[in-house]
Amino acid sequence: MKFKLLLLPALLAPALQAEPFISEYVEGSSNNKALEIYNPSSSPLNLAGYSIKVFSNGAVTAGKTVNLSGEIAAKSVLVLVDTAAVQELKDKQTSASLTLGSGNFNGDDAVALYNGTTLVDVVGQIGFRPASSWGTGDIKTIDKTLVRQSTVTQGDNDGSDAFDPAAQWVSFAVNTFSNLGSHSMEGGGGTDPDPDPTPDPLIGACGETATFISAIQGSGTASAEVGKIHIIEGIVTQQLQTATGFYVQEEAADSDNNPATSEAIFIYNNGVTDYPAAGSKVRIIGVVEEFFTKTQLKRSAALLDCGPGEAIAPVALSLPFSNLTGLEALESMQVQIGQSLTVSDTFSLGTYGELGLSSKRLYTPTNQFRPGTAEAIALAAQNKLDKIILDDLQNGKNPANISYPAPGLTMNNPVRLGDTFSNLQGVLDFSFSAWRLLPAVTPTHTASNLRQDAPELKRQDSLTVASFNVLNYFNGNGDGTGFPTSRGANSTVEFERQADKIVAALAAMDADVVGLMEIENDGYGSASAIVDLVSRLNAVAGAGTYSFASVPGSTALGTDEISVGLIYKAASVVPVGNAVTTSSGVFGFGNRQPLVQTFKEVKTNEVFSVAVNHFKSKGSCPGSTSPDRDFKDGQSCWNATRVQAATQLMAFLNTAPTGSTDPDVLVIGDLNAYAKEDPIHTFVSAGFVNLIEKHQGNRGYGYSFSGESGYLDHALASSSLSSQVSYATEWHINSDEPIVFDYNVEDKTSQQQSDLYQDTPFRSSDHDPVVVELALSTAKPADLDKDGDVDNNDINLFNQLLRSGAVLSLSYDFNKDGKVNSTDARAMAALCTYARCAIK
Repeated sequence: MKFKLLLLPALLAPALQAEPFISEYVEGSSNNKALEIYNPSSSPLNLAGYSIKVFSNGAVTAGKTVNLSGEIAAKSVLVLVDTAAVQELKDKQTSASLTLGSGNFNGDDAVALYNGTTLVDVVGQIGFRPASSWGTGDIKTIDKTLVRQSTVTQGDNDGSDAFDPAAQWVSFAVNTFSNLGSHSMEGGGGTDPDPDPTPDPLIGACGETATFISAIQGSGTASAEVGKIHIIEGIVTQQLQTATGFYVQEEAADSDNNPATSEAIFIYNNGVTDYPAAGSKVRIIGVVEEFFTKTQLKRSAALLDCGPGEAIAPVALSLPFSNLTGLEALESMQVQIGQSLTVSDTFSLGTYGELGLSSKRLYTPTNQFRPGTAEAIALAAQNKLDKIILDDLQNGKNPANISYPAPGLTMNNPVRLGDTFSNLQGVLDFSFSAWRLLPAVTPTHTASNLRQDAPELKRQDSLTVASFNVLNYFNGNGDGTGFPTSRGANSTVEFERQADKIVAALAAMDADVVGLMEIENDGYGSASAIVDLVSRLNAVAGAGTYSFASVPGSTALGTDEISVGLIYKAASVVPVGNAVTTSSGVFGFGNRQPLVQTFKEVKTNEVFSVAVNHFKSKGSCPGSTSPDRDFKDGQSCWNATRVQAATQLMAFLNTAPTGSTDPDVLVIGDLNAYAKEDPIHTFVSAGFVNLIEKHQGNRGYGYSFSGESGYLDHALASSSLSSQVSYATEWHINSDEPIVFDYNVEDKTSQQQSDLYQDTPFRSSDHDPVVVELALSTAKPADLDKDGDVDNNDINLFNQLLRSGAVLSLSYDFNKDGKVNSTDARAMAALCTYARCAIK
């Protein structure tokens, strides 16, 4: 039997003073800037003489200095925050009087910690200005929170050398503040003459008095025993050698039967290389720590093997969770999820080997409900409770073998959003701001969402119009050189891989008209991106199959680096008049200029217009007083600008800019707004029909962000055209696929560059194409209900109008006698689509 042990004497000798270093760097939106300074020594650190210096835009002289004062307790931190940051961030500040002031650093500014005139640590390279930030991919100094890796024990005191944050930092999403206020460092910090004296005389023997793990864990979010030394006994449930430790759980008889306390704990091995076998009973002595909010025991060198232990029965879990705070009571324990879970997030699969799982596909709240409504707020809250990470048990970034699905991810063995995993058992862990399952057995993968080699359409003989974001299609100088460019591929090799995937997608889509987004805005000359793309596509589809629309006399479409484009099959449609655009109002800034072209279908001679758009994105938020700021209603930033774009576009279209007065108009493109957000509501309120909603209901999606699915790419038909649309859908070749399947070669082994790539449509972009089927027909004046047919419904409508006594225009004079009366009803019968005016 075990009893709670009184505190043991300190095992570690006093440490020599060590220099502090920057342990966290927050480069958030707007004024959300913060630094965390860690004192790794075993003694309080007097900050007199220390300062923070900011070297802006490659300067060699600091443009801003913040002198520090006071002290940092041993193994503790100082958090400095911009005075204009949001309150959530300012609440993390550890001193009311010591701040960063205002007007702080950006991603291309070096930020340094000095002790007098001696450089102690630096984020960035003093005297050098990068393009926008240091680093690439997920780990960079702009729009990120960076946390120092636990293996780093001192600062970077060479400010002149090249800086790559991936070497020492872990990256979190923009405006992540949850890790501020504490830091853990392997080895405990400082320079200890005898950091781990042998504690054998103190550990005692197996079965003697020890501390219950539940007493260490406690019922709060953090242990009250941090910094204290305890002895525990328990069963080793799982080794985690890549995370330098293992998990120990109490035997059933030693449970405190308190549902608010965990019965297990992570044992940090503290440099010791022996790992006890899973299933064995061990006795361990160590110091209690909170490592990024996870309670752990940092062991000493000694460990007693107490022989085989009893089997640990896992606790049953299911998603969605009733709340997240209750999971703290299961931290580090063995759990079993009895249900099959759906893959909802693959974004970090290639980088960290992890998958996001949920009880079902999660939808973006503002894709389902109007922003700010009770329904949208409730769905956002529910989604947060319906997520868990399936960890791969590997440490570090960019694993050479990506574990899921077993035996390893390849293009021929993919995992897609909507697939499922079962046989989910292991440790429930909290790290990197998320709850995780560390599997004890290999989870079973079921391919529940199979790939489609082509869009699934209703009528293959219809005229098809598509919208496709081609993900920064930049072709260098147009001759195979000129890489890297400001966007897109970094090399000729990458561009060829990108182009092959884009062309494969366009060829398989086989649409008659395609609106393009994110194509390089370099005009229409022989070396331009759109000429390059059309040439490559025609090499597959046949010479002369596709042509592109351009505004006469223009060498570019606005001043943005990217633009929209429009390509079409010359055998299917003929341009009517010239393509047009506008740069007025919000189309002169932020929103890319639209491109509008009227076409005549060759088969029917019917006329319709297509307007291709790419509205302002949601990121890079403006200041806190801007009407485009984030109002926290789910629409993110620049919503007002996108609403203005919708309003101005409709006003522009109402002027018949191409010269066509035909009312059949299709608005397509990446509008950077989900289905129920204000810009789309603006279109729908004006009479446009959301074709994805009409034909796919509330389950349409074409983009995945933070584990939630929705669609930013739209097809909006004028009311007259809507009745001539036979079907609209998304082709899920991108949003369901892991980003690691894209054309990029960086951070991949040579084997992965082959295994994770195919010149197929899958992960050719990050947005799914939208495809619309049109069944254009000559207008039928007697088709009063606009369903494409003249039938008894229309005759009944006409008779109702006559009986109402309303004054009817001569457009209802179907027998052309100059009068509108009951004889026109008989004339309608002669115009019916089907025999006896049947309704079909």
